[in-house]
Amino acid sequence: MFRPAWIEIDLGALRTNFKRIRRFVGSKVKIIATIKQSAYGHGLIPVATQLHRLGVDFFGVGGLDEAIKLREERLKEPILVLSPTSSNFAKYFVEYDVRPTVVSMDFARALNREAAKRNVRFPVHIKIDTGMGRLGLYYKDAYRFIKEVSRLKSLSLEGIFTHFPAADIDPEFTNHQISVFNAFVSKLKGQGIRFLYQHCANSMGVLKYRHCHFNMVRPGLILYGIRPQPHIPLKVEPMLSLKSKIIFLKKIQKGRSVSYARTYIARRPTLIGTVAIGYADGYPWSLSGRKTLRGISQAKVIVQDSFFNVVGRVCMDHIMIDLKRRTDIGVGQEVILIGKKKGLEVTASDLAKWAHTISYEIVSRLSFRIPRIYNK
Repeated sequence: MFRPAWIEIDLGALRTNFKRIRRFVGSKVKIIATIKQSAYGHGLIPVATQLHRLGVDFFGVGGLDEAIKLREERLKEPILVLSPTSSNFAKYFVEYDVRPTVVSMDFARALNREAAKRNVRFPVHIKIDTGMGRLGLYYKDAYRFIKEVSRLKSLSLEGIFTHFPAADIDPEFTNHQISVFNAFVSKLKGQGIRFLYQHCANSMGVLKYRHCHFNMVRPGLILYGIRPQPHIPLKVEPMLSLKSKIIFLKKIQKGRSVSYARTYIARRPTLIGTVAIGYADGYPWSLSGRKTLRGISQAKVIVQDSFFNVVGRVCMDHIMIDLKRRTDIGVGQEVILIGKKKGLEVTASDLAKWAHTISYEIVSRLSFRIPRIYNK
């Protein structure tokens, strides 16, 4: 590594988290491991390979490109692409044996034609909208669509699913979605239309709404040891640590400024350490120190045995930290931006809180120019 910034991925934590999720949902419930966007920044193939060894039931990916990468690695588990895809690419789903999310008749017919050419009955999942308002037909309009898809002789209705927009903050609305989904599936059964799998539960659905596990769940965030809320009924271990090193030290006097726009002015003599990481690496610019009603909002890092504040604006390739008057810290010293040491910890959720974003964004935006080191 010519540039001292790296990510450590603990595959042992992944094993622990998966086994705990498996116990939590029970042996009768299938698990779709949501590994879209390169397993939330943790690395698609290493994570998928480990989950394969653990006996995962399905993979859930964001696009056909990720699904094909898994097949090229000879991973045989069923793969569900969670987003709709152009009808032009229907043949690749059949060729690579990848389950699609079906939300349009044009795509369903294209799949049916490709499956008929190969003389196979091809499994599909249909997404209905019960309140997310993003993908899928609104449930009140979806019955006729599903009935039409069910008539296509070369397709089989393997799965039906929906998605929760507010499982962490709005139990009333989420329970309404679950009721709507239940009633919709029951109505279909009454007409002889049955799906092998029904799935709704994302990470918060898994944790907080056991009555919506049905026979399949889709954990994502908790697989990687990130808590969707501070207090959850399942202990998970963070997989990812983000680290760098101090590449320059500078003593500055009271009144001197640090970084762009001079947003940080030293109130006392101090030691400033420059660290080799910045917003081009995915460390959020919004973690720049800024004035708030309660003073200065500052992100923290761990160096040796202490927390230190990030000061001034986050730069493209660098951040600066206030080392106070420490004399035992030198160039080359390790800096932990996400991770733990000696009882101290900075989590992805901490960074998300300081940056006024969500932990999903923190981990999924970490640049792949940062090397990943996998600890088995």
